[in-house]
Amino acid sequence: MDRPTGSELQDALSAFTRKHESLLKAREEMKTISVTARSKDGSVEATVGISGEASALRFPNNKFKEMTGKALATSVLEALTRARSEATARATAILQAAGGSAPGEQGGSFLDRLDLDRLLDPKSFADALSPRRDEGKSRG
Repeated sequence: MDRPTGSELQDALSAFTRKHESLLKAREEMKTISVTARSKDGSVEATVGISGEASALRFPNNKFKEMTGKALATSVLEALTRARSEATARATAILQAAGGSAPGEQGGSFLDRLDLDRLLDPKSFADALSPRRDEGKSRG
């Protein structure tokens, strides 16, 4: 097998550095995602962050007063689902624009298959590149 030349290694390191910087920016941008969505009937507005946690729930009109508990619950869940879906779409677009792959996307590069948090905040470069250990599974 041919060994890479110094310039090939430098090119690879430069590409890695650019990708790393791009992914760092993407991660910071993703942290600011906040999406508000309304249920189809307009009775509920839900706001969620990037991890899907609800940060606000509003009833923009008094329609909820005339709704059954089941109908109101359905509207709340619908608004939350819409907001979470949009937050996921925004995060995916940011990650793809940074040159990464969406979670679960096939055909990504080697860097895309690495754990993003481990890659961006590694204890050491070798630790970031090490394969994940299956938690709770014993080797046999």
